[in-house]
Amino acid sequence: TAAQYLLAQHPELVRTAILDGGTLLDVPIFELWARNGERSLRSILSRCARSPRCARAYPRVRSEAFEMMRALRRTPVRDNDTVIDAASAAETLQALSRSPEGAARIPWIAHRARAGDWTPLELSMDELGGGTETRRLMYWSIVCNEPWARWNPARTRLAARGTYLAERTAADAALAAIVCSAMPKAAQPAWSKARVRADVPVLLVVGGDDPQDPLANVRDARRELPASRTLVVPHAGHGSLQLGCTARIAQEFVARGTAEGLDTRCVARYTPPPFVVVR
Repeated sequence: TAAQYLLAQHPELVRTAILDGGTLLDVPIFELWARNGERSLRSILSRCARSPRCARAYPRVRSEAFEMMRALRRTPVRDNDTVIDAASAAETLQALSRSPEGAARIPWIAHRARAGDWTPLELSMDELGGGTETRRLMYWSIVCNEPWARWNPARTRLAARGTYLAERTAADAALAAIVCSAMPKAAQPAWSKARVRADVPVLLVVGGDDPQDPLANVRDARRELPASRTLVVPHAGHGSLQLGCTARIAQEFVARGTAEGLDTRCVARYTPPPFVVVR
């Protein structure tokens, strides 16, 4: 977002730009958070089901994560000193799906939870921790003012309906409404409400399973960024520049100063780490 703001205000200062896991400014990323997270989780589980080793270990992999969430909606679990409810479990699954290594653990976590063993989920909750953004004034200043960060409760609930993140995002949107009612408002420039238009070469790197900034969030980027190129790293999560040959492609893009003629075929050969299988 900051890169797009700079590009909108000072395109003459930008030679090339790389957006790794970005979303165009006219897309309400938070309002679509649950829907994008649902798509990502289902893609991860389907990939496990297509993997012979993972499918043998977890024959009901496509449903166990959602069964786990339904069980927690009915009855939260107290394991040691930790209370696991649907909202905290959903937040953890979403965080895990942001990286290939985290995604590889999701089928195992869900499978063990359905067997009554909540330790893998609890360990992931402890490892990832809760987000601290909501305790930061700068976070709320952005969410309550900048158009790209809008979080309308009604639109959020509608988009989240039927997803595993429904409760989590509805609660977050409701909190945003309360906080923003007291947050000072600042006038926003007209350019912040629309996509950036620029002739600067832009490389957009997208994780195929990114739960928050998926391909849909940068679709048709070439309309406003005619010199742009979009790379999709298969099965990657949020932030893919370091995976496979993507960094080399990015380096070549910057060196050449153009996305024209880049040979990006190697990106499609990226293979994520295998799913965790513990018998």
